[in-house]
Amino acid sequence: MFFRLFLFLSVASVSLAAGNVCKTGNIVNRLVNSQPYYWPATWNETQTAPALEMGQTCSWTVTIPQGYYAKLIINGQTQDSTSIFQTIDAAGNLMRTSQEGMQPYYFPPSKFSVTVSNQAAATFAFRIEWKLLPTNPTLYTQISAIAEVINATNKEYYIVYDSNSGVSLLPFPEDINNYYSLRSTLIFDGGSIQRGGNYVGNLFLIYQSGNQYITSNGFDSVVIVNLEASNNTDRLLIQESIYVKNLHYVELVPVPNSQYKATLNSQARTSALVSTLYIKQTLIDIQMDDNANITVAYGTPDPMVYDKTYTGLDFKKLLPIMYETPVLTFVLDSGVAVFTFQA
Repeated sequence: MFFRLFLFLSVASVSLAAGNVCKTGNIVNRLVNSQPYYWPATWNETQTAPALEMGQTCSWTVTIPQGYYAKLIINGQTQDSTSIFQTIDAAGNLMRTSQEGMQPYYFPPSKFSVTVSNQAAATFAFRIEWKLLPTNPTLYTQISAIAEVINATNKEYYIVYDSNSGVSLLPFPEDINNYYSLRSTLIFDGGSIQRGGNYVGNLFLIYQSGNQYITSNGFDSVVIVNLEASNNTDRLLIQESIYVKNLHYVELVPVPNSQYKATLNSQARTSALVSTLYIKQTLIDIQMDDNANITVAYGTPDPMVYDKTYTGLDFKKLLPIMYETPVLTFVLDSGVAVFTFQA
């Protein structure tokens, strides 16, 4: 009897230690009672992530009705170098991670997918809830040669930016090492998310790419929708694309009460250094070729708003120069330049 009891307890312990089992091809529709969907059903976000059986590939396709968006949180961690958590949104944007700490993802209609593939044992759980998309723009405005900077995530909004030649978007997170808050800001080419708006991604993906986003050919307007307010001071630089579409941007990050440097490399393509913090800062030194040209713009680099174009030799003679403007841009036409600032 003792042996049988011991054997039963041993088998039960192994079963519990093995973790959850899942499968591919799961379909998840919005629940009729508007309640969140949990996997596994016994888990909720107040708990640690449960164990997942080793050697599995599992997938869920989540449908999103028109007029709604889905908010996903994942809690889990893989234990080997080949295991992944993966999401794919309606535009085909793919995200792969090995660790998830419940930082939210946001998805517009009509679907997205979640996949886990783990060789070793892992932990894994997720929660999905469906919420209504906003229906009416909070602002409809025109963007031209004058750059605009907004706080990208501190409140919910639905803004339409129209232009004559396309729109450029360049995000600047409050924390360059932790910018998950940018996921809540969705981008659509076109004038409406309900009528013909073409979902392209979010500010998190744009920032991760290292490039500005330019609206697609045939679209002169863009819709920006922030679905959830954060406490961050994430910024978004909005410009008319005709003036900036050929530039590679580098962010100038001021450090108050300190000296700080930034480097531009225009050997392969024209690069621009840009600051979007309204702060008093002084350029005290620049190392660049005397024959290269540097353009200083108080906003978008367009003849209407830029200061002047200087040769490296002439510009060095003007230093130090103090700047205090919402958007400050330096465009280098060739070579490499190293800037030193004091704030």
